[in-house]
Amino acid sequence: MGKRPAWYLWILAKLWKLSYIPPSVPILGKLVAGIRAQSIQRDMFNISHLPINAQVTSVSTPLPVVVLENIIRESDHRTIIHRCTCREARGCTSYDIHTGCLHIGAATEEEDTTVARHATVEEAIAHLHKAVDAGLIPFMGHAAGDNVIWNVSKDRPFLTVCFCCPCCCTLFFGYKYLPEESKGLFHRLRGITIEVDNDRCTGCGACVSRCFTQAITLRNAKAFHDEERCKGCGVCASVCPEGAVSVRIHDLETTTSELFGRVSQEVGGVPMRLKDESDAPAS
Repeated sequence: MGKRPAWYLWILAKLWKLSYIPPSVPILGKLVAGIRAQSIQRDMFNISHLPINAQVTSVSTPLPVVVLENIIRESDHRTIIHRCTCREARGCTSYDIHTGCLHIGAATEEEDTTVARHATVEEAIAHLHKAVDAGLIPFMGHAAGDNVIWNVSKDRPFLTVCFCCPCCCTLFFGYKYLPEESKGLFHRLRGITIEVDNDRCTGCGACVSRCFTQAITLRNAKAFHDEERCKGCGVCASVCPEGAVSVRIHDLETTTSELFGRVSQEVGGVPMRLKDESDAPAS
């Protein structure tokens, strides 16, 4: 398994363009909407975003690093996809298209070098830091289609970590068109809070236009945050020019215990534990 031709990523990006077609487009729109809904179903899809700007009580390290570094360290194998399919499909000019997804787990041994680089622990951690430092927002989890896209065994551990930009991510784009049941498979981290400081908010609307769940609206010229709609990605805080939006996690252990317990089972038991602040940094 795993073999892919040298032109595979190029073709994948061309096909990926179809995922940005809205349902309002005749014929193709309905077809794409149906495929999107079918690919995001229970037992097939389970992800959570890891906001890069979350203020975590008693921890100074960015949340994605806290969550992912030791998963990388304890993994059997890991790969870095050569290019981000979303950014390549959209012709992104804001973020590096070569900051591709990180795959973790034994199944990644099968991935072809035409699509991915087989990475050491240090290389994978450096890639994580590069993505977070660039302002990309990771999600981690499971999508059944990954096994088909990357041609790896579905019965071996395989964890996907995508590094999403607010301008190109196909999940950000397509979420609003999903049925409610599918939206429920985007899991907000337990214990995360989003707050808007009305004294600093100028009502510019930057957060409104970027929120993929439509959880932020303007009310009386101020940003209003809807807890029920929010998935906790932290894009709103990233794009706010006034620093008026804050993301907080007060109990890191509770947050990560739920996340690890939910995701680990679906990705074949990839070892998961928190990074300790005393752990030595990657060389």
